[in-house]
Amino acid sequence: MTTIQFGRQAVQRPPFDINGLTFSSVPLSLAEERQLASAGQDAETDDAVMDALLNVLTELLNTRAQGEMVTTDWLMENLTPADLEGIVAHLRGEADAGA
Repeated sequence: MTTIQFGRQAVQRPPFDINGLTFSSVPLSLAEERQLASAGQDAETDDAVMDALLNVLTELLNTRAQGEMVTTDWLMENLTPADLEGIVAHLRGEADAGA
């Protein structure tokens, strides 16, 4: 008999790297999706929106870090705007992420 599983831990995907640092691919939780959706909603400038998104992404990556933790400054130096979208898409389990 086949058991159908739900939940974040039921999804097994290989880790991913960003410039030599490794992170697990645990899918986003509902709470993390909420964090992303509300990031920057009260911001008054585009820079403030970007800062809010980077802060959330830093938290998301650090909960998945398999070694060294990252900072928002590290993200600013090591990622492109497309990388931000690709990482979030990957953590959402979207089929074309990283392709």
